[in-house]
Amino acid sequence: MDEERAGRTDSAIEALLRDLDAAELELIDPPEDVWEGIESAVQAADDAPGAVIALEFRRRKVRRIMLSAAAALVLVAAGVAAAVTLTRDDPARVIASAELAYDPASFDELGAQARAGAELFAEDDRHSIKIVDALLPSPEDGADLEAWLIQPDEEGNVADLVSIGLVDPDDPGRLEVPAGYDPKAFFVLDISIEPRDGDTSHSGRSILRGPLREL
Repeated sequence: MDEERAGRTDSAIEALLRDLDAAELELIDPPEDVWEGIESAVQAADDAPGAVIALEFRRRKVRRIMLSAAAALVLVAAGVAAAVTLTRDDPARVIASAELAYDPASFDELGAQARAGAELFAEDDRHSIKIVDALLPSPEDGADLEAWLIQPDEEGNVADLVSIGLVDPDDPGRLEVPAGYDPKAFFVLDISIEPRDGDTSHSGRSILRGPLREL
């Protein structure tokens, strides 16, 4: 019964150790008299000839060793986790941003109450655009919102453009810039309404547009 109770206690201690975080597992140096007391007890045991060590004591000693080893493993794991947390960093960085605007003279009226911002991320030689702070309309049945990058000419007209994907009005998310398209040249972000008619070209029904500006 005592061993069963001790086993439950050991399990509870191990569970507590697993729940501790790195800050709670900081090692504290014990007072000097603790070590002196341990040395005295060990010396007394060594000087007693033929001392008999109770089996129960040996078992408890083994448990203490096992719990000490478990605690050490928890400390090591916590240290590794802390190191990973401190050294882990998102390699993607924001290099440009945009505020998209509605043009009542030429844009689809569905964009009159819309708004959105955008952030251009760079990671190695890849780029992606995250649409942020967005309030986007849901288009009519049979149509989607689509995001485009535009390369303007010297007069600001569309010289070339490329689709970067469909936009969910409720969760715009992040869209990948296709390989081979430099955001320094294709730096105007456009969101349009595109019917599902099999035509992959821009419909001309823009709702928001704005230039990406380097930070």
